[in-house]
Order: sequence, then structure tokens, then C-alpha cells
Amino acid sequence: MILLASALHYADDQPALIQALVERLSDSGTLILELGIASSRKAEWIDVKRGIDERAFPSMPMLRQVLSDYAWKWMGPSVLQDGDPVARHVVHISRRRPVAYLLMQPPGYGKSSIASGLFPRADIPIVSGDEQIGLVAKGKAKVSEALRAAIMEGYSPYHLDQTIQRIFEQGLGGELVALWLGQAKDNDVALDVYVPSAYHGAVEQLLEDRGYLPVQLRWERVGQAPLPEAMMAEQAEAFYLSMLDVASDSRASEARRSQWDPAGFVDEVMVDGDQLVIRGWAIDESGALPGKILVKIGRRTITVEKIDRQLRPDVQRHLGLPHALVGYRASVAAPEVRTSADLTNGFKVFVRGGATFQLAGEVNTIFSSRTQ
Repeated sequence: MILLASALHYADDQPALIQALVERLSDSGTLILELGIASSRKAEWIDVKRGIDERAFPSMPMLRQVLSDYAWKWMGPSVLQDGDPVARHVVHISRRRPVAYLLMQPPGYGKSSIASGLFPRADIPIVSGDEQIGLVAKGKAKVSEALRAAIMEGYSPYHLDQTIQRIFEQGLGGELVALWLGQAKDNDVALDVYVPSAYHGAVEQLLEDRGYLPVQLRWERVGQAPLPEAMMAEQAEAFYLSMLDVASDSRASEARRSQWDPAGFVDEVMVDGDQLVIRGWAIDESGALPGKILVKIGRRTITVEKIDRQLRPDVQRHLGLPHALVGYRASVAAPEVRTSADLTNGFKVFVRGGATFQLAGEVNTIFSSRTQ
């Protein structure tokens, strides 16, 4: 704590003196400033004649400008002194810490929608925790080996809640928060990531330790709970197809006219009994999920008989697609596959005459098994 009582007006450069004192404060320190504030609606310095000299005093609008880079609060008038030509006031000033807005609600609460609708207007960057973890899994972000191992242990983009739980259980929450803040560059930031409620306090403390002011946004979910994934995909598909059936709908017409480069990704491969389950996303020239997907295991090529369509709003946003129904969950009979080593010789997912799907990582990093 630093006290400057009725002395600011003696400084040749009053804003510079305030800055010098604030720089001496600790992150949680306070500068208690008693000063005279001249009466004026304009932002100006007013020269006031006193008994022995003439000094400049700020108006309240000018004081607001001087203190705009700090966190401050007007505490009220000070004790009246006989002969004071300008009324004294007390102001508490502290360092302005960057704000970390935390959107940590569970899936289905609309975190991303709220973030995208609110923070870009204030020019505050949004950091997606899920995206940062995905970059680590793909080897595109530098982290410690301990954090990388915790992320890669049973990694799946569909079970990031389990990944975050594991990271905090292993005492690596600080490194995870540092990964998120690496995108903020010591400025205000919005963190869009689900964190189990048991670790909310830990996240706030870690942010405070790094000089941030954590502000957690909480809200009740509006409407019904999220539908099961299969039902949601089915309803989304029905809605999208109905849109395409309406000839007068300009959006549907534009969707039919648009062309995309065929592409596909394999995000996860899993053994479930005698079935090999593959999840990812793909599009054909029309921006839709291909109707027929083939899987090659060694010398055997299998046509996927049943494809469960899934919503991938992340892919929709990235590619500018007219809908998000481009995710897939494909199952093929593969009793010979027990471990990732069984897929090292000739594993491929593709569309005949179209795209060969890119693996999101090495086979052993995207592989899991329910038989273990």
C-alpha cells in the first residue's frame, strides 16, 4: 500500500508521478491518493491560486482520463481543511489486471454461441480449450512431455472432458492454463472450455497467480437437455433435407450450386468387440457427407454398410458449409484387429474415385479398445 496525501499538485508532471507510484505496487497493492479535484464538466487542468503559489488541479473528467489505464475507485470526499481552495477527495488506485472471462459450463449450455456473439464485438480474443488440446494431440503445440502424455493417454476428441479431468488429477492444471494463456499475450481473453466444476476454483487461482482477474460466467441452460447424438443427427438431417426441397429458399439453392474439394479425416479408431469403429468427418463435391465409405485393412477392402451421421459444427464453421451434418461413425466387422499394430499394414479409409481420408495422428495415437 502506498499513501500520497495532498501532495500530487506539487508534482511537475502529475500523471507521471501516479504512473511511477502504481508501478511500485504489488499485483494486489493499492495506491491511496488524496487530491484536490476542481469543479468543471470539461476534461481540463485548472490553475488555482493559493496563499503562496498557484497549482494545477484536475477536473473529474480529466482525472478519469489520467486514470484510464488503471483500476480505480472514488471513495468519497476527504476531511475539509480550513483555507483549502479546492475540495479534497480520496481515490484508490491499483494495477489494471487483464481479465480472463471463463465459460466453463458443461456441453449443451451454448458456450461457443455466447462467446462468438459477445466477445468479438469488444475485440477480445476467444481461446478454445478443446482446440488447444487437439493441437497438442497432433503435435502442433509445444508443451511438456508430462502434459503431452496426459493428453495422449486414451485421447479422443469426443471425450475431452475425461482428458481435462485426467490433466488436473495429475497436477498439470497449471501447464494447461499456461497453454490457454499463450494465445492471450497478457491481454483480456475469453476461455471457451468445459472444466469439471470441482476444478473451477483451481482454474481461477491459477489465473490469479498469473496476474489475471478471473471472471466466471454462469447461466442456466435454456430449454431441454441436449438430445442423444443419434437423435440430434437424425433431426438435423431431416431439417437440412427439407431445406433443400424448398426451391424458393435461396440458401438451399446456393448450397446446391456451391462446390467443395472432397476431403475426409479419421479422428478416432476403436475396437468394440469384433467391430472396428471409425469416427471423423468427410465431404464430397457438394459439401455433404459421402454416401459410400470404404475401409481397407491389409488386403481386404470393406464397404461400410451403415454410417451414423453426426454433427460437426467445427467443420461447418471452418469450411463454410451450409450445414454441420458431415461427421460419421462407421462400423465394419474386423475380428482380426485387436491392437493398433494390426492396422500398421495397409489401413485406409476412402471414397472410391474420391478422397482418401487423412488420419488425425499416428494410428497408435488415435486407437483405443473396449476389449482391454
